[in-house]
Amino acid sequence: MSSAYLPRHPAVAYLFLVRSMRVRLAIVAAAVVFTAALVLSGWPREIYIRYRAARLAAQIERYHGAHGKYPVSLLEIAGAPVNGPIYYERDLESPEAYYLWFGTGVGTVSQYDSKTRTWHGPK
Repeated sequence: MSSAYLPRHPAVAYLFLVRSMRVRLAIVAAAVVFTAALVLSGWPREIYIRYRAARLAAQIERYHGAHGKYPVSLLEIAGAPVNGPIYYERDLESPEAYYLWFGTGVGTVSQYDSKTRTWHGPK
């Protein structure tokens, strides 16, 4: 800020600068707190993992279309994550159904049901 825009009296000019700095500081602090709360909530991670799980579900459906059955494990699908963070289980009672799930926090999961093609969770 140029001194041409400041009031002539030094004390008033000082207050003018300090107040504008406080407003800027408050805006920056609010942005930092909001960003930290968003990251710590786990919400961005859950969206990313759900996106990856949707891609995995599409791979499983392609496998089903090609082989006429769902895979017993993810080892049968090339490039699929075997050891998390997304887990797979074929329904033993109904070989035409499977489940995908991933952890969303301490003791909570989000689960995909292939029968209804919907996500449930976090539970």
